[in-house]
Parts: sequence; structure tokens; C-alpha cells
Amino acid sequence: MAGLAAVNQVGESIVKLLDARRELLSADGLLGPVPKALKINHLSLGDLATKTEPTSDCSLTCYRVKMSDHPAQRLRTGDAPSSTSLAVDLHYLVTAWPSKVADEQAIISWVMLELLANPLLDRSLLPNDGSWGSDETVQIVPDTMSDDELFRIWGALQRRYRMSATFKARVVRIGYGQTPDYPAVVASRFGFANVDPMAETV
Repeated sequence: MAGLAAVNQVGESIVKLLDARRELLSADGLLGPVPKALKINHLSLGDLATKTEPTSDCSLTCYRVKMSDHPAQRLRTGDAPSSTSLAVDLHYLVTAWPSKVADEQAIISWVMLELLANPLLDRSLLPNDGSWGSDETVQIVPDTMSDDELFRIWGALQRRYRMSATFKARVVRIGYGQTPDYPAVVASRFGFANVDPMAETV
């Protein structure tokens, strides 16, 4: 279980992954039309909606934090806040900003290809600041969003539609601290009998 900073750290880790892959592929001459100096900017929704629209590079924005359907949430017991945890999925929008059509399309295609080929964030990419468990990982999967839903996001941002793709990172378990993991109860046995306590013999 990670701390509350984990939500932002996942986005930073995705940028770190893409930057490392870009440098490696650039050194091998495999980037094609993807700009070698491509910068991947981790933008908030507020920045995406209000700042001057970029004219180059690529942006990554978390547009939704949703309770995950995968692991059960752990509810608080007693007065210990560390016993409460929440599992969330993070939904991301990746946008290519160049005006040149070849660059725009190549960037989106490259990001999609890299996230498909590298779908797991592990301790080599997640921050080593003690807030993540040693065995924690985050999976990156395509987001099944319709064209209409994607257009609505851009409409809500009051921006012209740009070449973009969506995906989600799951499952990020957040809380206030490390809590012990107990084995799940998989079976129980109950029984009863009609016995007169006065008739029992010692």
C-alpha cells in the first residue's frame, strides 16, 4: 500500500518509462518520425484547460481517479486510520500537440506501442521513497472509451479536439500507512445441536 502521493507518482513513473524508451530507441535510430527531442509533459486538468495550448511535444493527464473493482477495499476498524485503504484506477489522456501531421500521428502511435509493450510499472520505475511496498506493481491497460466520450472530454476542457488516446493504470492501493496482510477466510464450519445443559453429565 502506498501513500496519498502515489496517484501523482504513477503519472511521473509513466513519463519516466516513456523518456527512457525514447532515449534508447533514439540511440538505436528506431524512432522514425517521432522527434528525438520529444518532451512528455505531465499536465494537470487545470493546466490542460487554462494554459496556452502547446504547439509541440506530448502531454499526459490524469482525468479521472476511480474506485477499482478488483481488490476489496479495507475499511477502518477501531481508531487506527492505517487500517483503512482504498484501491483506485487512474484514467489518463495522452495528447500529441505538433502541427505537423507525421509528428502528431507518430507520437500517438509510439506511445500506444510502448505502453502495450511495457504494461507494468514495478520498483524499477516507481519511486524508491519507502511509500511503496517491495512487491507492488501497477498495470497499464487500454481504456475502452468511445469516440463520443473522448469528444466530451475535449468539450468539457473547452479545447479543440487533438489527436489523443486513453488508457488506465490499475490497481493503485492507497492509505495512511503499511498494514499487515492476513490470509483470506476461504471456508467456515458451523454446527448446532439441541442439548439440555441440565442433562449433561460431567
